[in-house]
Amino acid sequence: MSRKVEGVHPALRITGRSSSHFTRLARVFAQELGVVCEFAPVYDLASLDMRDYAGNPALKLPVLTRGGVAVFGAENICRVLAESAPQPRRVVWPEDLRDVQARNTQELVWHAMQAQVQLGFGTQVARLPADSIYFVKAAAGLRNALAWLDERLPTVIDALPPRDLSLLEVALFCLVEHLAFRATVPLAPYGHLVAFAREFGRRDSARSTAYLFDVPPGS
Repeated sequence: MSRKVEGVHPALRITGRSSSHFTRLARVFAQELGVVCEFAPVYDLASLDMRDYAGNPALKLPVLTRGGVAVFGAENICRVLAESAPQPRRVVWPEDLRDVQARNTQELVWHAMQAQVQLGFGTQVARLPADSIYFVKAAAGLRNALAWLDERLPTVIDALPPRDLSLLEVALFCLVEHLAFRATVPLAPYGHLVAFAREFGRRDSARSTAYLFDVPPGS
């Protein structure tokens, strides 16, 4: 069952999970840009039915549906949302990052988000052994990436172009809060990341998309 805003019949729908950082990235973008979207939660990540993923053949989330057209992937969705915004907004996309350090930052944020999915799905959902080298290496790479990001974050943020919103900052916020939500790795060593997430988390878009586990109706 989808969640609707009372009295509003949006033409856009985001299919995803309230516990997903990729889904939250799209939902924060929608709210920041003033684009009204219906939200349709997916309850069973073990499903192999494309229909449960709004037709995404990769069985991945989120998916944006506009009319009969499906848009796959968080970044693609954010771009379509920006095109659908009622008012033009200054959005900094990855291609707008001006130096190698900023581009590396975006790359490592994507890596850390994927690594957390790998660890969470593999060890918590599939219940595979956490001491497998597959997960041990993923965890080590995640910690290394977070340390790298924490050290360089203030310089990178200060150097971003003038903006209303940036994909990098929204993705980083979603990542850091998700690390706390799913308790993947301790955040205590990463003071700059924690401070950044705390500041970004004051936005209305962040407060209204807080992580939670979707519960099927009647459960």
